[in-house]
Amino acid sequence: MPNQPKSVVYAICLFVLLTNIMCGFAAVKHDFNFWQTQIDSLIKEQSINNDMTQLELLVLYQNAWKQKHADSINIFRNLAILNAELEQPEDALKFTEKYIRNTLDFSILKNGSYDAIKGTDAYNVLNKKYRPQITILSFVYFCAALIGFYFMVVINFIKNASRNAKLFIGCFVGVHSLFILEFVLFMTNLRLQFPHTYRISSTVALLFGPLLFLYFRSILKYHKFKMVDVLHFLPALVFLTLFFPLYAMTPLEKLKLMIGVNPLKETYDFSIFISKVTSLSIYAFFIGKLLFSKSKNEVPKKDDTSKWKRNIFMLHIAYIVSYLVYGASIFDVLGSWSTFISHFQIALMSLMVVYIAQMAYVQPEIFRRNHLNLIEKYQKSGLTNALSNELKENLIKLLIQDKVYKENNISLEILSNKLNTTRHNTSQIINEHFGMNFFELINKFRIKEAVNILKDDIHGSLHIIDIAYEVGYNNKVTFNKAFKKEMSVTPSEFIQSQIRNNYK
Repeated sequence: MPNQPKSVVYAICLFVLLTNIMCGFAAVKHDFNFWQTQIDSLIKEQSINNDMTQLELLVLYQNAWKQKHADSINIFRNLAILNAELEQPEDALKFTEKYIRNTLDFSILKNGSYDAIKGTDAYNVLNKKYRPQITILSFVYFCAALIGFYFMVVINFIKNASRNAKLFIGCFVGVHSLFILEFVLFMTNLRLQFPHTYRISSTVALLFGPLLFLYFRSILKYHKFKMVDVLHFLPALVFLTLFFPLYAMTPLEKLKLMIGVNPLKETYDFSIFISKVTSLSIYAFFIGKLLFSKSKNEVPKKDDTSKWKRNIFMLHIAYIVSYLVYGASIFDVLGSWSTFISHFQIALMSLMVVYIAQMAYVQPEIFRRNHLNLIEKYQKSGLTNALSNELKENLIKLLIQDKVYKENNISLEILSNKLNTTRHNTSQIINEHFGMNFFELINKFRIKEAVNILKDDIHGSLHIIDIAYEVGYNNKVTFNKAFKKEMSVTPSEFIQSQIRNNYK
C-alpha cells in the first residue's frame, strides 16, 4: 500500500517521542545540540514541513527549555517561531518576548512564520510593542513638531522686537516640539531603531516654566536679562547632571530601559514627573502674578496683545493639568485611559505650538512691537485715563463720521489740531487704543473705504486711480501697495474676483 511507509515513519517517530518523554528526556539533556542540529538539518535538506515534524520539534525544544539548557536563547527563538507556525499565538507571544528581552533582537518579527498568527491579539501585542507604527495621528504630531522647530528659527529674524523675548518664546516652543518629537518616536516604535533618542526631552524638562516666565517678564515688566537670571536655569542644569549617567548609557542599555528589562525605568519616570510638576506649578504662579497684577507700568488691559498673553497662559495651565493626569497614566493608575490621557497632553502641546506659530504668521506685530519703548515714551505725558478715553472717542468720530482719512494731506499734526491736543498725545492714543501707528491707522481706514467702493461698483466701471484719489491717496502706486498689504491681493485682482462673483 502506498501510504504504509509513511504511516510506519509516523509510528516510529511517535514511539521515540513517547519513550523520551517517559524517560524524563535524559538523553536530550546530554545530547540536545546533536538532536537540534540533526532535526534542523533534516528539515532544511529534505524540506520536511508537516505538522508531525513541527510538533516533534516543539516538544524537544520545550523539554530542553524546562531543563534549562545552556542554549536557552536559541531555544526561545525556535519555540517562538514553531508556535507561530503551529498557530499557537499565546505561546508564540511568550517565547518571542523571552527571546527579545534576552537578545534585544527585534528582527525575529520579520520571520514569515508570524504570518500564520496575524490578526490575533498576541500578534497585535508584539506588533504594537516592537514594530514601526506609522499612523495619521503620529504624522500630525510630527508636523506640529516640525512647525515648532521652524518657528524657533524664524522668530529670530523678526525685526524691531526684543531679542530676549524672541529667544525665550522661541526656546519655549522648541522644548515643546522636542517633547512632541520624542512622543512620536515612542508611539511609532522608531526609538527602538535609534536608542540614543531615549529621554531626549528630559534634558529640557525643567525649562518649560523658566522660559515662559522670562518671556512674560520681558514683555510685561520690560526686564532686561541679567546674570542673576541664569539662576532660573540652575535646576535644569542640576537635573541634567544627575541624569547624565542615563544619557551616557550604551544603546543596548537604553533598549533594556525602553522594554522594561532594567528596573531603573520607573525611578527615572518618577523623578522626572515630580521635578517637572514642581517647576511648572511654581512658575505658573509667578507668571499669573505678572499677567494679572495692576502695575502702573503695565500695558493697558485693552492692548491688542492682551488676548494673546491670556491665551498662552491658559494653554500653559491646561498643559499643567493634563501633565498631572498624565503622571497617573505613567504608573498605570488610570488603566485603559492612560493612552487617551497621553494623547490629550500631546494634543495640547501641539495646539500651543501651532497657535504660537500661526500668530507669528497672521499677527507678526505681536512679536514685533516693542511695548517698552511705548511705555517709556508716554510714561511722563501726563495724559489721564479720562482724557485718554475722551480723545479716543473724538478720534473715532473723526474717522467714522467725518472720514478725515480721505483728506490727501492728512498728517499727525493736522489730526492733532482737529482733536485739540498735541502730536504726542495723538500718537499715544493711536498706539495704546488701536495698537498701531498713525500711518497704519489711516491706511486701514482708506483701504476699507476702497473695498466698499469696489463692492458697490458691480459693473467694474470705475478706474483704480479714481478710487485711489477718492480715498485719499495721491498716486496709484502707493494705493496698490497699501491695498495688497491689507487685502493680500491687488486692486485689479480684487475687481476681477468681484466680477466673477457677480456673474455666478
